Order: sequence, then C-alpha cells, then structure tokens
Amino acid sequence: MSLRLKRAILRSRKKSFHFLNLVTLSEERTLMMLAVVVGLASGISAFIFKHMIDGVYHFCCSAEPSSSLSSGHWFRVFLPAIGGLLGGLVIYFFAKEAKGHGVPEAIYALRRRGGRGRPRVVLVKSVASAFTIGTGGSAGTEGPIIQIGAAVGSSIGQLFNVSPAYLKTLAAAGAAGGMAAVFNAPIAAVIFAMEVLLREFTTQAFSMVVFSSVIASVTSHILLGDNTFLPSPAFGIQHPAELGLYFILGIIAAPLASIFSKTLFFAEGFTDRFKKIPDPIKAMIGGLIVGVIGLFLPQILGAGYFEVTDILSPGGGATTWGMLLLFSLVIGKIICTSITLGSGGSGGILMPSLFIGAMMGSLYGQFAHTIFPNIAPAGAYALVGMGLIFSVVANAPVTAIVMMFEITQDYRIILPLMFSVTITMIMARQMGEVGIYARVLLARGVKLDGGEAHDPVMTMTASEVMVKNIEIVSQNMTVERLAQIIDESHHTGFPVINGQGELVGMVTYVEIHKAYQDRVDLQKTLIEKIMRSDLPLSDPEDVLVDVVRRMQESETDRIAVVEPDNPKRLVGLITRADIMSAYRASP
Repeated sequence: MSLRLKRAILRSRKKSFHFLNLVTLSEERTLMMLAVVVGLASGISAFIFKHMIDGVYHFCCSAEPSSSLSSGHWFRVFLPAIGGLLGGLVIYFFAKEAKGHGVPEAIYALRRRGGRGRPRVVLVKSVASAFTIGTGGSAGTEGPIIQIGAAVGSSIGQLFNVSPAYLKTLAAAGAAGGMAAVFNAPIAAVIFAMEVLLREFTTQAFSMVVFSSVIASVTSHILLGDNTFLPSPAFGIQHPAELGLYFILGIIAAPLASIFSKTLFFAEGFTDRFKKIPDPIKAMIGGLIVGVIGLFLPQILGAGYFEVTDILSPGGGATTWGMLLLFSLVIGKIICTSITLGSGGSGGILMPSLFIGAMMGSLYGQFAHTIFPNIAPAGAYALVGMGLIFSVVANAPVTAIVMMFEITQDYRIILPLMFSVTITMIMARQMGEVGIYARVLLARGVKLDGGEAHDPVMTMTASEVMVKNIEIVSQNMTVERLAQIIDESHHTGFPVINGQGELVGMVTYVEIHKAYQDRVDLQKTLIEKIMRSDLPLSDPEDVLVDVVRRMQESETDRIAVVEPDNPKRLVGLITRADIMSAYRASP
C-alpha cells in the first residue's frame, strides 16, 4: 500500500471519528434531551388524561335526567358504583399496580424496582381514574397523573436502556412533568419530586426534573391555555394580630389532617380483609356508598374543584354556605374519599385535601368573623387551610407552600401560610403523624424516614428468595402416585399444572391426609379433585413482607411466584423454609 493511500485512509478515519464525536452526545446531554422528551410526553399525557375525565363527566351529564352531576338526583347514586366497577375491571385485568392513590405506587417503584414500570400503566391508570373521578368518585387527579408521568419517564428510560440510577430520575422527572401540567405549578412539581419522590438532591437529578417540569408546563399552556388552576382574589393580613388567628388555625388543622390520613389508611386495610370479594366488586360497593352519601351532600362528589373555586371567589361559598353545611362537607369528604380509594377506586388525595382544608378554613373564618368583624375574609382562611391539610397528609410542607402560591398566583397569602404550616407540622410531629404516603409504604416494607429497615422480610423481593427449579405434578396424576412422590422427595407440596403447562393449583400432604380421612379411592382419584385452586400468588418484584402476609392469610406454607402479565405462568416457588434461609443468610 502506497504512502499516499495510507495518509488518505488515516485522514478518513480522523474525519469519521470527528463526525462520530459530533453525533454521539455526551451522557449528560443525552439525559437532558431525554428529560425534555419525558416532559413533552408527560404534558401530552396530562392533556389526554384531563380530556378523558371531562369526557366521562359530560357523558354522565348527558345521561342523567337532571343534567347535573351535583344536583343530588337519585341517578347520582349509581354513577360512582358504575365508575368503580369499570375502573376496577380495567385495573384487575390489565395492570393491578395501577390501583390506589398513584403517589405511593410511584414511590414504591422508585424504591423497590429501580424506577421500572410497565408502559401499560399509563393507559390503564388513565382509563381507571377517568371512570372513578368522572362518575363522581371522591378523588383527585394529581395522584394518577404523577403515576402516569412516572410510567412515561420509566418507559422512555427503558426504551433507551439508561442505567438504573438515571431511570429513577427519569421516572421522577415524568411525575413532576405530569403534576406541573395538571396544576400549572412547575416549581411545586419540582419540589414535590425532590421532597417526596426522590428524597435526595443532586445537581443532575434536579436539572432533569426541572427540564421535564418546564417542558410539561409549556406543553400544557399550549394545549390547555394559560389559566390559573384555582383563581382567587388577593388575600392578606389586615392586621399583624391576625397571626394569632392563623396560629390557632394551624393547631386545628393538624388533628383534622391526621384523622383524614388515618381514616383513609384504615379504609384500605379494612377492604383488604375481604379476600373472597373480587376487587372490581369492592370498588363498585364503595362507589354505591359514596353515591348514597352524595344524594344528601352532592358537593362531595368528584374531585371538588368547582366547590373549592366557589369557596375562594368573592361572595362565594366561604361567606354564603352555612357553618353546618361546611362542617358536614369536611366530614363527608373525609369519609367519601376514604371509601372511594379504600375500596379500590383510582385517584389522588391532593384535591380532596384542598377541599377539606378549604371547608375547614371557611368554617373557621366565619366563626372568627363573628368575634372579629374587621379581619380578612373567610376565603383567606380557606386558602391557608388548603395548604395546611395537604402539608400534613402528604408530609410535604415546602411543596404545600409553593404550590398554594403557584395555583392561586396570590403572593400575599404566603406569609400567613408559611407561619401556619410551620405550626401545623410541629403539631403533626408531636402527634406522630407521618402522612398517608408513609403509612401506605411502611405497610409494604418501604420506610421513608430514617432509612429503610434492615429486616430482610421488609427489604427483599420474591425474586431474590424464590426457588426456580421447581418440582411440579400434573392435575391428571392419581393421589396414590402423589403420595409415593412425597415419600420419595424432601418436598411436602407441589404446584399443579394442566396439559398446557399452566398453573392450576397447589397440593400438599394436607390435602392427601384429608383425602385419606374422607376415605376416597386414592388409586382412582386425580389430583385435580383434591388440590387447592384458590392458591395465593406473588409477582417476582413483590416485597417479601407482602408474600409472608399472603401466606399467613391463606394459611399455607408456600406461595407460587408467577409472571405479572400471566398468572398461570409459574416462574418460582417460595416456602417458609426459603424465608428462614433468607433470615439466616442476612447480615
């Protein structure tokens, strides 16, 4: 090869290398571009989600004889039940992780699954929440859109095969983008993602969350218009002595928020006890109860946006609604939101928290006006009350303060709000209140404050403990042959499969012993006649504490681990012996 040809090849390689440097972005630039894409996708998802809820709502309005979902007509009784059933069916058959508030599920995915989520959650959560909220279920939109946004960010991150650490950040960025788009509050969305979801601060994570939040907010402005989420007149402090009234309001808000948090958590645990009732039926029953209550208090139906707007408007509900009605709405909203979400409905707690806070503040403001006529209007106390309840329920005081400013565009309320939130959070800490998100997650083995538990049952997942090489038996095998296998094996039970290799049940020495006591013909009786078909199941990513709880509730010593998308596809088996081995192997 000539010297001239070698030099030409070398120059060509240098040019190619330079070209690749131009088109191959650095890791940081790539992540920022992905954050922009996540923000754009979250903004569009929020737009579609909002219109889905509006579509269901307007369809119900056109179907109802009185043409008004807040009319208190008898037709209202059945709509939340129908919405709960439809939403429950969608969740049950397509993505069970879409059940619940949305925020705890998003945090769980960040903590336990490295930010990984199935793309189908975006659609399933949107549809289920639209059915729940659009038909009058007492829930908000922020929880679903946060989970939807997190699923969008996770899906995009998985598509580009980013590292686990960055995948979590993209999921949080998507959640922030969704919240920013719905509430027109990009700053509060960023703070919420850092304060509640990630609970850590790094420059890169902050930058990605900001990028996503800003792009989502701009996208929302283009698609939905530049509107304040909760327009309100300017409120402020008429006299410095009014801080004393806000001090008392802060003290009152803490126990009320704690009652809401505990009631909601109790409702979720209570409905979980009824294992034999399918989840969609639970959601339908819950919707029916809410519909009955809504017949007498129609204001508690739905998210409560219009009622809160009326409370904040000049001459609105803060001054015209009676104290008895305001008190009834506080209690009714706590009960109906707890029933809606506790029974399996899909929705968030932010808007119900704002509703409860607005009614509480209005009630307090009206009472204060009877003693001090020259103080700020009752609407000012309603506005502060909204931030107080949410700060305790979500355990996010900074988010609450910033969000109330952004969604109202009223800076004058910041001073009394900051003062009252501080008092409320001190009171809540003294009461041991940790917020609903922390309660739900702690029950699933995720500890938000003070690090995570070192108990392996609280931290390990089913995939880390399960046995993959499983001995199985056919449903067409005789009981006599099964008894022989158990005698020859060190196992005392086996998963049962059909001719297609699908999991159909579980059989142990307990069923054999019962068959022997019942004097059945062991030579002719097949396993399918004695096996347990209502066996408990687990996903590979389920935390081990949930696995143990299911085993205890089902009174069994083993649980089958199946694919999330196919509960008949067996991937592993966990026994009590496997769990004890995990204990012994833990440091």
